[in-house]
Amino acid sequence: MKKSIFFAAIAALTLSLASCDKEENNTVDNGVINTELRVKSVTDLIGTEWTYTLSLTDMIDEDLSDCLEGINLDIEFGLNFDTTYAHLTFPEDVIGLNVVDNGNGYTVEEIQQMDYTYTYDPSTQTGTLSGGNLDDIVLPFTYDYTNDIITVSMMIANGEDDDNPVPFDLIFSRVIAQ
Repeated sequence: MKKSIFFAAIAALTLSLASCDKEENNTVDNGVINTELRVKSVTDLIGTEWTYTLSLTDMIDEDLSDCLEGINLDIEFGLNFDTTYAHLTFPEDVIGLNVVDNGNGYTVEEIQQMDYTYTYDPSTQTGTLSGGNLDDIVLPFTYDYTNDIITVSMMIANGEDDDNPVPFDLIFSRVIAQ
């Protein structure tokens, strides 16, 4: 049986997050939305790159904020699509761990990214990310045509209260090559 520890420290911090700010839409240039980049079919996802920035600043107690002045508390995750997989990549300062049953017990391995098979239905602008380094995970996502963002929805369980997970959305903005 394969079990994974997925961003445990970050997940614990996100539970204290009061609100999520919507990511800046970087497909807007001088107030004009580039509609040529919109995802109208599965093939429009292929070759695209997206980023999600988790800002830990809002999660830090005010008393600690002076101690952390000058430290970058923004963690940027990547999501990119090829013909088969959606690749969720971790920033350099985040360690993804995977706990794997090796037949004699469990081992822990560090992973740099999670690779998901994906589906997308342009008529509903919804899809799923399946598998990854976890055998049975399925993460729904929606594409917002107006803002050109992908929202991946997940449930985060607090280790002390596994029966009441809370929803958490990762809002990815498209990366436009300069």
